[in-house]
Amino acid sequence: MGDLFPPSEWVMLCHRVIWHGRRCCHARRPACGACVVYDLCPSRDIGEQDPAKAAELIREPRA
Repeated sequence: MGDLFPPSEWVMLCHRVIWHGRRCCHARRPACGACVVYDLCPSRDIGEQDPAKAAELIREPRA
């Protein structure tokens, strides 16, 4: 992914990928069908594929 983003954005990209993982890409039940980076993910077919069911798995950020 290094060629997709300039080095000046790598730190924030790292934080955003971690946040995405905690919200959407859970270790036991990833929400692949509702994932915004589905096309870039090498593990995209291991989770729930149905968009409606996958959306139910997404954790909302705590307020």
